[in-house]
Amino acid sequence: MSVSVARRRTGASVAAALAVVLSVASCGGGGGDAPKASATEAARTEAALRTCQKVFGAKNVDSLRAEFGEGLRAYDRSLTDMKERLVTEAYDWTAVDDDLRRATYRPCQIQERAEGSDGWVTSTVAWSMWSIEFLGSTKDVRAWHKVVDGVYVSPRRPTTGTSLAMTCTIPGSAAGQGSGLPLEVSVNEEDRKAGEGASTEQLLKSLAENMREFIGCREKPALPDDLAP
Repeated sequence: MSVSVARRRTGASVAAALAVVLSVASCGGGGGDAPKASATEAARTEAALRTCQKVFGAKNVDSLRAEFGEGLRAYDRSLTDMKERLVTEAYDWTAVDDDLRRATYRPCQIQERAEGSDGWVTSTVAWSMWSIEFLGSTKDVRAWHKVVDGVYVSPRRPTTGTSLAMTCTIPGSAAGQGSGLPLEVSVNEEDRKAGEGASTEQLLKSLAENMREFIGCREKPALPDDLAP
């Protein structure tokens, strides 16, 4: 066998071996990355669900977990940051200089990301655009209805969902802040399985109770289970 032929055969063998090594490495790397990404997403969901338990209550979150199943994903925002900002807004409010600008916070969203389904539940917390006096005087009962003194509920609306506004006085704020700047919480949801999981009213009640406790509202009237008009 000539030297040149031997060299060509040796070169071909090395190239083939290298191709096999690269192929194995490529497959091994791809297989290793996917579980890591999945584990990271699962860890983020579990962390977010711990926040959601403070927003909706542990029992309701367990109910949503069972309803949405393996496709459940959760997203959260800092409750500490939300509280600090809401309290600051309350301190800055005055009846004379109220410019009606409000910041909206979404501390928890739980979503079902399964094939053929995209159900979700979102919580919203903000100071209301409407005073308690206005809510009590409105003639449109479809817009807001009184639940108990200082607490009003609005049925489902396209953008915000079902909302509850309540007197919430932050100690140290200006006189009239509690009723002039009520706390408004909302539950918005889509594509949930009818009759399964925590109801909108259950979620809204827990959200209202937990948020008024969390930010330190002075008023804490008992809320009924039946919040529907």
